[in-house]
Amino acid sequence: MLGKMTQRAFVAIYVLMVLNLSFWLLSLIGILVLGVGPALRTVTETYLSNGLNYHGYRFKDMWHLYKKYFWIANGHFYTFFILELFLFYDLYISSQIKNMWMFPIILLLIFSMIMVATIGIYNLIIESTFEINFSNALKLSIVEFFSNFKALLKFLIGLLIIIALTKMWPGFLLFLTVSTIIVWGIFSSKKWIEVITSQLEDK
Repeated sequence: MLGKMTQRAFVAIYVLMVLNLSFWLLSLIGILVLGVGPALRTVTETYLSNGLNYHGYRFKDMWHLYKKYFWIANGHFYTFFILELFLFYDLYISSQIKNMWMFPIILLLIFSMIMVATIGIYNLIIESTFEINFSNALKLSIVEFFSNFKALLKFLIGLLIIIALTKMWPGFLLFLTVSTIIVWGIFSSKKWIEVITSQLEDK
């Protein structure tokens, strides 16, 4: 039993490393600016298709997905990224004003940044799971964010742990950070994905 658990843990870490290194390789192919969005979509769909079956991870298949979603994924990624950048700039400006009445505004901006980042991850997972357009995926992502506080809190705690580990060990960013966030997001969204799937089956 212990041997199987150890083997499964090693396989999981290996898959996460393969996904993470693939993300960076595909991002660099797009010179980062045009590579991050399609790389995220590619590794997300690849994991959803193969899970821990590491034999299914082939660069040829990833390259096909990367080219397929290149412009679409860039458009969706920058929709969230630009909004996040705007909120970050507002937060920076607000933090320079030393008045107590700015504190609620700063808290609101921090909450908005967390919300946009989380909805962006949820949206990526939903689009990678279903054949769905961006507007409907966005609506489902927003509903997921507000519908289950317990699941949201679990996801955010996991996200904070991943960020803390990355800060402690910078090498984590190269080998595990991005893929772990994606897989954790998929795991956290499992019940919501099952709800959507059951509704689609009923139709």
